Amino acid sequence: MAGGCASGSGRSPPDQDSTVLVTKVTDGDTIHVTYQGRDERVRLIGVDTPEVPWYGGKAECFGNEAGLYTRSRLAGRTVRLEFDVDPRDRYERLLAYVYVGDELFNLTLVRLGYAAADPVPPDTARAGIFADAEREARAAGRGRWSACPTSVP
Repeated sequence: MAGGCASGSGRSPPDQDSTVLVTKVTDGDTIHVTYQGRDERVRLIGVDTPEVPWYGGKAECFGNEAGLYTRSRLAGRTVRLEFDVDPRDRYERLLAYVYVGDELFNLTLVRLGYAAADPVPPDTARAGIFADAEREARAAGRGRWSACPTSVP
């Protein structure tokens, strides 16, 4: 089970919908927000961006671009978090769909080729739209799908 850690952490489960301030962008698919009065890491559900070298990790093709795009769009912004089945993953990060106004940012990352669809059960409510968006981005050669030849099947 990927999540379900909230019960043992002493933290209350997430509200169904929460408006929060993005305080930091870790990489293309992980952000920090102020949630219930404390700093929380949030992992965007259903998407996976390439890794960044910013924290001593191994850089992957298009990771910097994905991280910088997320930073430019979300840092310092108020966003709405929407939750699926598991409130947290095994690393205690909140799992959420992130909305900027009416825009589902997770989906934008896939449509523009910054992220691949990454369905992780049981949080798969939007897996179909993410898979469709990835197929379209690949076919159009957007983002990582043209910049990273090894990413293209």
